[in-house]
Amino acid sequence: MSDSKTREIFVTGLKNAHAMENQALSIMKPQVKRIENYPDIAARLEEHIRETEGQIGRLEEILTSLAEDNSSLKDAALSFTGSMAALGHTVAGDEILKNSMANFAFENFEIAAYKSLITIAELVDTRLSCAPRGES
Repeated sequence: MSDSKTREIFVTGLKNAHAMENQALSIMKPQVKRIENYPDIAARLEEHIRETEGQIGRLEEILTSLAEDNSSLKDAALSFTGSMAALGHTVAGDEILKNSMANFAFENFEIAAYKSLITIAELVDTRLSCAPRGES
């Protein structure tokens, strides 16, 4: 695969991760407002929201360093679907359980996405470090 194609895939992955993190916010923010009976979970969700906001900032820095920008369309689409997912559990009698299971699944999806990005970044780094001078 060419370096330009690898870079394209990496940048697309970064944009997807940015949208994914915005989706996470659109899921967690409504949840934290609805779990007043679970202060420990609310505190952890608030902490996770801050971590997610930091991750969005880091992704924006990486995209900027590559002369790229996030995808507003992807951000909006995934934020909308996240809001709908959060809304879907509000009518359930076991909302806290459904949210916990959904959040666990989503967190594992994020882990897979970042592991993929790391693999691509390592591939690019290996290619650059092995390229003859002047060809990187």
